[in-house]
Amino acid sequence: MAVLLAALSAITYGVSDFLGGLSARRIAAAITTLVGQLSGMVLIVAVAVAVGGDPGTGDLTLGAGAGLLYGVGLVAYYRAMATGVMSVVAPVSAVTTVLVPVVAGIAGGERPPPPALVGVVAAAAAILLISREPDHAEARVSARPVAVRGGIPTPLRLQPVGGRTVTASVVAGTCFGSFFVVLGRTGEGSGMWPVVTARLAAIVLVGLILVVSRPRRPRAAGVRLALAAGVLDAAANAVFLVAARQGLLSLVGVVAAMYPASTVLLARTVLGERLARHQLVGLVVAAGSVAVIASA
Repeated sequence: MAVLLAALSAITYGVSDFLGGLSARRIAAAITTLVGQLSGMVLIVAVAVAVGGDPGTGDLTLGAGAGLLYGVGLVAYYRAMATGVMSVVAPVSAVTTVLVPVVAGIAGGERPPPPALVGVVAAAAAILLISREPDHAEARVSARPVAVRGGIPTPLRLQPVGGRTVTASVVAGTCFGSFFVVLGRTGEGSGMWPVVTARLAAIVLVGLILVVSRPRRPRAAGVRLALAAGVLDAAANAVFLVAARQGLLSLVGVVAAMYPASTVLLARTVLGERLARHQLVGLVVAAGSVAVIASA
């Protein structure tokens, strides 16, 4: 049951990311982030009350610090999803997210087993493969139509990646990984309350970003997508928590880390994104590296 719940959380995370990316293509990424964080706040508080816990001031402070990192990461992530290729953004950020705790552990004196180090090297190679632009021959139009838009079959073109997309994805993944590192330093008896303060801190930070940037008035469609993304993200958090408490974290974590798969599938099916062969190889290597690191 725990593995099934972890798979459900992975699917939900991936769908949430996809909807958030669609939202950020219609409204400012900061607005998508703020609406998403607000929409899932009620569910997060409800889970925190149900789980219980007795957090100290230090736990709540660490949660707030983690939330600031998470807020920056989400804005960078949604900007990358809005302007780049979702099939690239999701796996690159996911691999980076997994790498950060490993690097932090090594810097702190930990000695991961050899398989984890192999996974780190593979992850770096995966990012290079995914981010390398298709060459001229690879960038030719596919003869196979895959989508019908306005009644006209539309052929897929290989997607240009762009350095800014990869950079923003890596920044997002670094922030997400740092979020988990900081949050992991909270006490076990604090329950989910550090997550609540993390979300509150992210909301305040993104709200300040909006005050300074003053984006144009958001369209209703983008807000609705952001609302749905936020609710699904909070639901995925809750489902993952239940899975982690019922099963082995090593197994649950590996399954949940596969969340980019649903994002990539939706991006290909709905948006018609297509990657070059070496980029597809990179996606496979990325998935394998995440599994190896998480299970080591």
